Amino acid sequence: MDIPNIKFKHTVPLQIRFNDIDSLGHINNNIFFSFFDLGKTTYFENIKAQHFTWFDGAIVLARIETDFYSPVYYKEAIAVDTKIAKLGNKSGTFIQQIRNVVTGEIKCRAKSIFVAYNPDLQTSMPIPRIWKDAIEHYEEVTAEEMEG
Repeated sequence: MDIPNIKFKHTVPLQIRFNDIDSLGHINNNIFFSFFDLGKTTYFENIKAQHFTWFDGAIVLARIETDFYSPVYYKEAIAVDTKIAKLGNKSGTFIQQIRNVVTGEIKCRAKSIFVAYNPDLQTSMPIPRIWKDAIEHYEEVTAEEMEG
């Protein structure tokens, strides 16, 4: 996955639980997806609280691509960094990474595609302008700049 070095404005410290650990003493790869979900959820909570509600629609994950670089061990201080790097008409792209907060080492990265979704009609929908405005404001870039 070709993800350039980018700056993340959104970071969430992660707590590793004993049941996250596999027989090799590191976090099972499946747990990373829960960490990514937590990053996405808190990203939108930060924006939503100020700009919009989920009554305008929802998002669903359409694709996720993940590269694992090195294991994460129990008691390692880690965080999930989250950014929306691209916005289209009905979809957008998250870039996320799990990072050791002491060394800065990137443990894994993910690129995921989300789709704006109308739960009443059970179909995709255009991303509401108010969502785009909130994301643009937070990321300090326009949707048009993100489309490139």
